[in-house]
Amino acid sequence: MKTAVFLMNLGGPRNLDEVEPYLYDLFSDPLVLDAPLGPLRKPLARFIARRRAPSSAEKYQLIGGRSPLVEGTEAQARALAAALGGGFTTHLAMRCGHPDTAEGVREALAAGAERAVALPLYPQWANATTRSSLLELRRVWPAGRPLVEVCTWHDHPGYLDAVAATVRDAIAALPEGRREGPLVVFSAHGLPMSQVRKGDPYPHYVESSCRGVAERLKLADWQVTYQSRVGPMKWLGPDTLAFIARRAPGRAVVAVPIAFVSEHLETLYDLDILARDAARKAGAAAFARAAAVGTRPDFVAALADLVRDAIRAQTR
Repeated sequence: MKTAVFLMNLGGPRNLDEVEPYLYDLFSDPLVLDAPLGPLRKPLARFIARRRAPSSAEKYQLIGGRSPLVEGTEAQARALAAALGGGFTTHLAMRCGHPDTAEGVREALAAGAERAVALPLYPQWANATTRSSLLELRRVWPAGRPLVEVCTWHDHPGYLDAVAATVRDAIAALPEGRREGPLVVFSAHGLPMSQVRKGDPYPHYVESSCRGVAERLKLADWQVTYQSRVGPMKWLGPDTLAFIARRAPGRAVVAVPIAFVSEHLETLYDLDILARDAARKAGAAAFARAAAVGTRPDFVAALADLVRDAIRAQTR
């Protein structure tokens, strides 16, 4: 059976002209802006996108004028296709922006796909990310054709091993004499507490991932933090920047993008610029940032395992 594997991620603007449409797609999603807005949802999303676009564009300009997430996911798709071998094709399915899920499905069907595997590139399940992407693929994949879904993989050994390797590399990049006992700050995208109170399991999965990496490296001092808060409502904490400012003085700090598998705004701006600056202003002795796992062979092998295991589970 010819199998299409959909690499699902949030997406990102490929140039500055796509910033506002990308934000509109994001805030149109009822799982992102989960208030009961009814017919007001799209006008409100348009208003928020138009208002936020200039400041967002400034941030993208600082990292090269675009999000590298799409091209990074394309590289992951090529690597995964090679790891899976014959009988598989890989396709992007971005939840916001392009190539979106419908575009990916059209491409897969044109290539002769008879079965689909949904592979969300969010290690930790959240309704606003994993569930949203899965619902969209269910909507556009042809009824009657098999659809296999990978859900959370926050505790997959291959994923945890790959992240641990990136942290090990970041620690090694610290100045000599600062590599023993650094403060390791795991940073995940935040979530409004209103969604957590509704039962979203995301923070539990994030904590499990961080614990798995910390155990592999026998870290002495580490903390789970959350970044990228939007709006006035209460979000998960502690906030990454506030925590670094409080704990960084005199310490070597290593920031780890635990919930991001590709480089994009949340790593290149929020961590490389804002978190580094927070550490510098607080008087940190040194700062390093672990790379996103990207196309590391160990991470790609973990993705291939997830695909094969999901197919086996459905066909038992």
